[in-house]
Amino acid sequence: MLSFQSKQEIPESTIQLYTNSFGQLKNIAAIARTIDKEKFTSKEFINFLMLNRQFESNAGAYEGLRNSIELLRVALETKESFLKIEATETRYRSFSQQEFYDYVYNLLVKDMEVAQFQEAIQKQLVRVIPKIKSDEGKAAIQSYVNHLETVCKDKLGLKLLYLFKQYDMSNFSLLRTVGEIADSFYDKDLDSLKEFMVVVQVNADIFLKLGQIIQVPQKKNVPETYAITLQYIALRNRHQNSFAQFQQLLGLLTQWENFYNPIIAIAKEYPPSEYKQPDIFKADIPGLEIYNKYQTHL
Repeated sequence: MLSFQSKQEIPESTIQLYTNSFGQLKNIAAIARTIDKEKFTSKEFINFLMLNRQFESNAGAYEGLRNSIELLRVALETKESFLKIEATETRYRSFSQQEFYDYVYNLLVKDMEVAQFQEAIQKQLVRVIPKIKSDEGKAAIQSYVNHLETVCKDKLGLKLLYLFKQYDMSNFSLLRTVGEIADSFYDKDLDSLKEFMVVVQVNADIFLKLGQIIQVPQKKNVPETYAITLQYIALRNRHQNSFAQFQQLLGLLTQWENFYNPIIAIAKEYPPSEYKQPDIFKADIPGLEIYNKYQTHL
């Protein structure tokens, strides 16, 4: 082994690269610690991450279900507007109003872009308002259009409204029941699928009917599908804010990794047994503990 006196010098440019990378690691680690939460290692959150990976990749238990789950998620998020649309079409049925409802359906059949659909609706509204005699009727059709815009703010919403109308307007009432079921899990343990299965089996007819509307594949139109769907949506609702923060943390750790790799490479190339290392080479690497905790998620 070389004696201390015979140890080689590390190039100044390499020391500077190490020092700069170390400083960047320190800055990133400080931000990462403010985002890191105990919840990120909880059993339920880890379960959600696993299920979400399956959902995003359309694999595992969620194979073939991504489109249907997204449709149901949109339906539950906008169910109040769906129910208002149904109520308006049921209550206000003058010739001009019925003509407007038919116009909306014909637009949905054309599978238009969202902006194009909304522009057409607004133009038709301007034409139909003067034909409606009562102030109540005019207010109702304006409210109807407002709820249409809430539901049809993206292509999923447009498709969902078309599917509901294609089957039967009365099916909108399914959303109230399914929404109440979904809400009942607000403060419950979401790890166990058993509770979801019990509720779905009790309401099997409702879910099987809903499955036709949200295009659940025939071979998947079974209670187990709706149990895992409800579980995923409940977990997503509960953890969506934490998930966004977790994604931010992973983004920071990816940046951190870009500065960590040069440090590791330099340390291997210039071992202390052969080179005179400055003190910074011996310091603990900032953020390594957080990186090790979440490395498998990167």
